[in-house]
Amino acid sequence: MKTMKRRTLLMAFMLSIGIGIYAQFEEDKLNPEDFKDLKVKVGADFALQYQGISHEADVELIDLKKNINLPTANMDIIADLAPGIRLTMNTFMSSRHHNEAWVEGGYLLIDYLPFLPAANEIMKYVTIKAGVMMPDYGDAHFFRSTNAAVTKNPFVGNWIMDAYTTNPGMEFAFRKNGILAVVGANNGRMNYGRGGDLGEDLVFNWKLGYDTQLNENMRLRATLSGFHVGDGHSGATLWDGDRAGARYYNVMQLYDATTPSNNTSDANFRSGRWSPGANQTEMNAYMANLFFEVNDLQLFGIYETMKGAKGTTDQEFSQLAAQAIYHIGDFYVGGRWNKVEDKLSDSTVERYNLGGGWNMIKYVVVKLDYVNQKYEGIAHGAIDGGKFNGVVIEAAISF
Repeated sequence: MKTMKRRTLLMAFMLSIGIGIYAQFEEDKLNPEDFKDLKVKVGADFALQYQGISHEADVELIDLKKNINLPTANMDIIADLAPGIRLTMNTFMSSRHHNEAWVEGGYLLIDYLPFLPAANEIMKYVTIKAGVMMPDYGDAHFFRSTNAAVTKNPFVGNWIMDAYTTNPGMEFAFRKNGILAVVGANNGRMNYGRGGDLGEDLVFNWKLGYDTQLNENMRLRATLSGFHVGDGHSGATLWDGDRAGARYYNVMQLYDATTPSNNTSDANFRSGRWSPGANQTEMNAYMANLFFEVNDLQLFGIYETMKGAKGTTDQEFSQLAAQAIYHIGDFYVGGRWNKVEDKLSDSTVERYNLGGGWNMIKYVVVKLDYVNQKYEGIAHGAIDGGKFNGVVIEAAISF
């Protein structure tokens, strides 16, 4: 009994000491007894970077300046509508690719059915999620920045092969005694129903995992996920779904002397990332993740593979990543290694990150990120053998 009490107090402490310190995966289940009346919370995220990066290749690249990037901002509306039912909606107020405000997505989270009491015995272990959202494919998306919401990411840039999209769909999650099982379906598209190009087939995602607190100081989580696009789909989106843009501005961007608009920060808004892209008409993708936490040390790993086709073009990619973060009070230091390979062209992108951060107060974080990234292989065309490196400083507020 005393051990359980100490564990509960420890977890409560970990969740209360601030943002961006301890890993948060799927959202905690809502306790229907906590609901009193309709409650609406308006939250916001603000992020700003100073970028000091240089790049080089055997061709003329855009002249990178050491300066402050465009400030980004999000606004969240979170409403508790009924016991165990919550609405979340995220709006990007400013982003690299879209400077104007636009709704990124929103979904309903259901952990209790006040209108169907007979089902609530099973709802103790089940969560229903429906709306426009990121499918729960893999655990990598829990360590990424979403425009100005950057506190889950210990570094500034996201993964090279960055699985993130917002598709309309539904998911069912089962959680009991550390066992996690998720199954979901969505239409595979972000901009769906344009003219007559919407395919009839849905795409499916799933996740199986085990997440347990081994003792007061150790946590272990292991998951395996899949994302499946049936043959003949109109073109699914998984890795190119982040419309906000990448954090390493203009890196490896070819200089265009004839069209100045091609040299702007939003012309190549995914700069620094590399993946199979979007619009797969058939695909099977899998991601395995391992997370281990002991005292103040966190370790996280990724193995991801995809095989599919984009029309008549076959694709086969893989991604490896390893991340280590060590917390020292309100500070942390860490490193990340990330490599993506196009197996059909024997081309790679490899990145190293070193950095750290300071959680100044509960809602404010400052990060320092050194990045070194290299391109090898014919798939990169004119920047085969190119590289970029340098330092980015990011300050962010989230509440």
